[in-house]
Amino acid sequence: MREARQTAMVKIAIYGKGGIGKSTIAANVSAALAKRGKRVLQIGCDPKHDSTRLLLHGERLTTALDYLKETGPDRCRLSGMVRTGVFGIDCLEAGGPEPGVGCAGRGILTTFELIDRLGIKDRSYDVTVYDVLGDVVCGGFAVPLRLEYAEKVYIVTSGEFMALYAANNILRGLKNYDQNRKGRAGGIIVNSRGLEEEDGRIRRFSEAVGLPLAASFPRSDLFSRCEAQGKCLVEAFPDSELAGRFAGLADLIETRTELYPAAPLSDEELEERILGRKIRSVFPLPRTVPARPEGDGDAPAPGIFSKSLVAREPLMGCAFNGAMSITTQVAGCVSIAHGPRSCAHIAYQTITSTPRRFLLQRGIVLPYTSSPPLVPSDMGEGVMIFGGIEELRARIRALKARTGEGTRVFFVLSTCPAGIIGDNINRVLDLEDETTKIVTIRTDGNIAGDFLQGILFAYFEIARALIDRNVEAVEDTVNIVAEKAETYALYDSFAAVKEILIRFGIQVNCHFIRETSPEDIRNFKRGKINLLAWGDYMGRAIREFLEKEYGAEFFDDPFPIGFAAASLWTRRLGKKFHRSEERIEAVLAEYRERYRTELERIRPKLLGKRVMIITITQNIDWVLQTALDAGMNIVFVGILSFSQDDLFTTELGDSIGELVLGYDANRRNADIARVQPDLLLSPYPSAEDLGPVYQDTISYSPEAGFFSGLVPARRWAEIFNMNLLEGWKKDEGLFRKHYA
Repeated sequence: MREARQTAMVKIAIYGKGGIGKSTIAANVSAALAKRGKRVLQIGCDPKHDSTRLLLHGERLTTALDYLKETGPDRCRLSGMVRTGVFGIDCLEAGGPEPGVGCAGRGILTTFELIDRLGIKDRSYDVTVYDVLGDVVCGGFAVPLRLEYAEKVYIVTSGEFMALYAANNILRGLKNYDQNRKGRAGGIIVNSRGLEEEDGRIRRFSEAVGLPLAASFPRSDLFSRCEAQGKCLVEAFPDSELAGRFAGLADLIETRTELYPAAPLSDEELEERILGRKIRSVFPLPRTVPARPEGDGDAPAPGIFSKSLVAREPLMGCAFNGAMSITTQVAGCVSIAHGPRSCAHIAYQTITSTPRRFLLQRGIVLPYTSSPPLVPSDMGEGVMIFGGIEELRARIRALKARTGEGTRVFFVLSTCPAGIIGDNINRVLDLEDETTKIVTIRTDGNIAGDFLQGILFAYFEIARALIDRNVEAVEDTVNIVAEKAETYALYDSFAAVKEILIRFGIQVNCHFIRETSPEDIRNFKRGKINLLAWGDYMGRAIREFLEKEYGAEFFDDPFPIGFAAASLWTRRLGKKFHRSEERIEAVLAEYRERYRTELERIRPKLLGKRVMIITITQNIDWVLQTALDAGMNIVFVGILSFSQDDLFTTELGDSIGELVLGYDANRRNADIARVQPDLLLSPYPSAEDLGPVYQDTISYSPEAGFFSGLVPARRWAEIFNMNLLEGWKKDEGLFRKHYA
C-alpha cells in the first residue's frame, strides 16, 4: 500500500535544452519520489515523446495527439493515453507532428486541454512532473509555465554555452508569466559534460541569475548502461551514489518552500558573464517586458460536441464563424475576431449573406441590420510569430474609449491563427471594469470544430457570462431557445408560434439567442418554461446544457412543423399552462377550418401526382402529411447523411412506397427513371435535364405551425397549373431561379 499523503500536491516542470538529459533527470526524479510512496504522474512535453521510455522499460506510449487523431473527441478516455510504469508511476506523452510539419507547440496546448477536460486533475496525484523541451519557448511549450500547472520550475543545464543560453531563455519565458508575482524557480540542475571550465561557467550563470544549484550529476557510464537495459538509474542501480543524489534532489523538490523570481540576462550580459566577451547589438532592443494581466489559463472545452466531431464527418464551416453568427445577435455588443482581417471579413460575409439573398432573390426588405458590429484584432505575419495578445488588448482599449457610456459587452473569439500560435485570449479579462464585460470564446477556427460546434461554444459561454441565476421565474412566461437566425422561415416561424401563445395569454421573455440584448439574457430565468425552436442536434445539445447548468424547465416538444404536430403541440401547451379544454378546442377548431379551406383549393391540382423526395431533412412528416392530404402518392423517399442532425423519424412509413436511409445521391438519376415521379423534392434544384419531372426544394428549416406543409403545396399547385415544360424555356429558367 502507498503511504498516506503527508504534503500537498506538488507540480514541477523540468526544462532544458534538447539532448541535455532532462528526460533522464525527470524520469529518475519521478522514480525517487515514487519509491518514497508518492503517487506520481510524468507528462512528456517533447515531440520526440521519449520522456517516459525508461519508466516503461523501453516501451513507447501512444501519444495523446496520436490517440486524439484516431479517436473521436466524445470517445476519448485517459486510459487510452496513460500507462502505469515502474514504481506505479503514471506516464503520458503529448507527442507532436512530424519534423518540419505543423506546430508542435500547438500540440502541447491541445494535449493539456484534452487531459484537463478528461479530468486528469481529479486523479489526486501527489506529484506531477512536466518534462519540457526548452529550446523552443513558444506559447505551446510554455503551457507548463502557466500558473495552473507548474508550481516549481527547475532547469537542467551543462556548462556548454548553448545549454546555458537555453536556460536563460526559459527564465525569460517564466518571467513573462510571473510578472508582479512571487517567483517559482526552484534552481539549476547540473548534468555535467566533463568540459574544461564547466563548473566555473555554471557557477557564474547561477550567481548572475540568482538561482542556487539544486543538484549536480557527474558524467557516468551508469547512465549508458541504464539506457541499454531500458531502465532508469534509480531502478537499475538503487544503491549507487548517483541514485542517492536523485533521492536528495527528490527530497529537496518535495520539501523546499523557498523559490526564486526569474531574473534572466540579456544576450549581451550572458556572453559577457559566460564567455568573457562583449557583443554589440546592431539594432538595440528595449529591455522592458510588457506586463501580463491576471487570469491566465484556458477553460477546458465543454463536453457537448457537434455531430460532425462525434461522427468524424467532414467539417461544415468553422467554429469561429458559427460562434460569430450567435454573438452578433446580441444587440449593443461588439464581437472581436482575434485573427487576421480576412477572418473577420469572411465572417461578415457569412452573417450578411442571408439578408443579401433576401434582397436579391426574394425582394424582401431587410428585417434586421446587415452590418453586425464585428471588428478584427488585425493579426499580421509578425503577430503570428511573436503572439498577438498585446494587439488584442490595444483594440479593446480603443473600443472602450469610443463606445460611450453605459454597460458594454465585448465578445472575443479566436481564429485558426490565434489557436495555432497558442494565444491565450483570457489575458484580456483584466480589462473588464464596472461598465465593461468581456466574454472570451475559444473557437480557433476549424481547429475547434465545425460551424455547429462554434454555435454551441457561443451559447455556452454567453450563458455562463450573462445569465443571472438568482432571477425568479414569472408565471405564463416563456423563453424561445435555439432559433436559427440564418433561415428564411425564422420570422414566419416565430409569428406562427406567437399567434398560438397569444391565444393562451402567454408572453415571451427572451429569445436565446436571436436579436436579443444582454439584459434579456441576464433575465433568462424569468421565463417559466423554455420552448425549443428546433429539436435537431443543435437544439438538443443546447437544451441539455441549460437543463444541467441552470435547471431550465423545457416544454417537451420543439416548435411544431405541420398540422398534425401543431395540433398535438397546441393541446399539450394549453394543458401545460392549465388552460381549459374549451379554450384549447376553440383554438384548434379555428386552425382546422383554415387548413381545410386552403387544402380544398389546391387539392384538385395535386390529386394523384407521384412524389419523390431526396433530402437531408430528418423530420419530413410535415410535408408527407400535406401531400397525402392533397391526394398525392409518395413513391420514394431517400434520406441523405447530414452533418447537422442524425435522428430521422416518421409516423407515416406505411404510406411511403420506398424508404432508403443513408441514401447515395449518385443513384438519383437511375431511381428517377425507375419510379417516374411527377414531382422531385430535394435540398436544391438540379441543373441537369431530368426529363418530364418538376422540381422543388424541401426546406431543412421549414416554417413552424399548422400550415408548414401548405407553404410548399401552394407552390406545387402553381407549378402544375403553369405547365412549365410546354412554355418558353426562358420563362422556365427564370421561374426555377427566382421562385422554385
